[in-house]
Amino acid sequence: MRASFKTYDNGTVALYLDLEAARAVFASVIFAAKFHQDLAPLARVAEQGLRDDLPQSTKRSGLCQ
Repeated sequence: MRASFKTYDNGTVALYLDLEAARAVFASVIFAAKFHQDLAPLARVAEQGLRDDLPQSTKRSGLCQ
């Protein structure tokens, strides 16, 4: 897992994450959103990102029967 960040003079921060680090961050956001309602919109984006990242063979394409 690799992660780094860069700060800028205007106060912004850029995060550079490899796939494993990004998954960990998204999972943390989803977990935190269960306890804080203001994070729910960000959690939905993170969850969708994790779903889109799955290999095709593990994605559900329809309802279970």
